[in-house]
Amino acid sequence: MKRQIGFTLIEVLVAIAVMAMLSLMVFQTLSGVQKSNQISQERGERLEEMQRALVMMDNDFRQIVARKVRMPGDEKPSNELILAGEYLIDSSSNGIMFTRGGWQNPNAMFSRGEVVRVGYRIIEDTLERVYFRYPDSVVGEEPLVTPLLQQVTEVKFAFYQGDDWSANLSEGGSLPEGVRVTLTLEDYGEIERIYVLPKSVVQTEEPTT
Repeated sequence: MKRQIGFTLIEVLVAIAVMAMLSLMVFQTLSGVQKSNQISQERGERLEEMQRALVMMDNDFRQIVARKVRMPGDEKPSNELILAGEYLIDSSSNGIMFTRGGWQNPNAMFSRGEVVRVGYRIIEDTLERVYFRYPDSVVGEEPLVTPLLQQVTEVKFAFYQGDDWSANLSEGGSLPEGVRVTLTLEDYGEIERIYVLPKSVVQTEEPTT
């Protein structure tokens, strides 16, 4: 009678246990790789969002012009070239409004000039860019709003005047020499940008729309 050759129950159980352990290790490794890839992708998207917002801010602040504008309901232009303060333009933090040039309008294709009134504010922890199509606003005109950056809890502005930084603009109807913008993000903390403003002559004549 031939002897039957096979595996004992203990050997089968040991093999199953080993396979289970190997499968668990492989699953944990793959899960870790997928989680790492997801985190990397989210961080990459976040950095791209931050970069787009900062590029937009750079373009606006570096092209500030000393142009007087009429506020809604006013007959004469305001002497304040930059408006900045807490809750300005309905911001939950600080807000700022100014006039910038360089808004391209080749061959006067659109019914507007190349100067635009721009502002920045925070609404529900989102940095928003607001702007008016025409620098001299009229009563009832609503600004156009572009959300730029999420998870922003605070924005602060400081102005370089008289060899020092100040949170308040001095009177006199002239641009400061520089503007400092500080953004506080939930994940990256404070991000600071400093812009040197051009020295330009303030327009004294009443602007037209």
